[in-house]
Amino acid sequence: MSEPRRAATVLVLRPTADGRDVEVLFVRRNARASFMANAYVFPGGRVDDADAEGGPELASQRCAARELCEEAGLTVADPGELVYFARWVTPSAEPKRFDADFFLWAMPPEQEPRVDAQEVFDLRWYTPAAALAEYVEGGLNLPPPTACTLEDLQAEVAQVLVTAMAPAALLPALLQRSAARRPLPILPRLCPDEAGGLQIVLPWDPHFATLPGEGEPAPGLAQAAAPVPSRISRCTLAPPGVWRIQRLQGEPAK
Repeated sequence: MSEPRRAATVLVLRPTADGRDVEVLFVRRNARASFMANAYVFPGGRVDDADAEGGPELASQRCAARELCEEAGLTVADPGELVYFARWVTPSAEPKRFDADFFLWAMPPEQEPRVDAQEVFDLRWYTPAAALAEYVEGGLNLPPPTACTLEDLQAEVAQVLVTAMAPAALLPALLQRSAARRPLPILPRLCPDEAGGLQIVLPWDPHFATLPGEGEPAPGLAQAAAPVPSRISRCTLAPPGVWRIQRLQGEPAK
């Protein structure tokens, strides 16, 4: 069993035109990549030794900011402002493993992303709801951690909108609320399904504890998080590379 490499990724956010939702930046990984080839992901990558030179406590944020600049041409003035949102660990059955921190960042209006056309291509903006809908329909190739993180982001936006506010205040309020989250290390388990596909089972699935593998059951991605009314509980990769999902209705018992 290999130890996971530290990694970091950024959900780059901008407000929608009406200010009642947020859009997230996606980039498509190279079709020849050794990990998540041809999938739409948030910009990110592995933590390098240089990322820890200014102190290990911000190495993950520095990595996220560096990768965002390299892959999407966006500059984070202060990596310490990135908001810690989620943490995903690759199952031990996988040969290439990562322990990845997910951060939120509001893109300044004067900046514009551009892909490097080497590691990533074809940038797209989606609201969380639109990305998840296209994912469920099979038109958007999202890794399960990406899809599940979008579910949390959608729930956090909905929670912020419960309070009356000016449209321009949504994104700052979202970041402020998300800063109170305490992410849990989410380590899914893998198992074959009856049709010969591979299932990725999430820690809130009712049968998670009965399956072989590492990782601990968990009610969601983070403590102090907004409730997710309908959460993906497992994903099946079926030939030819199509994801089928199962949902757990209602927030799991804590």
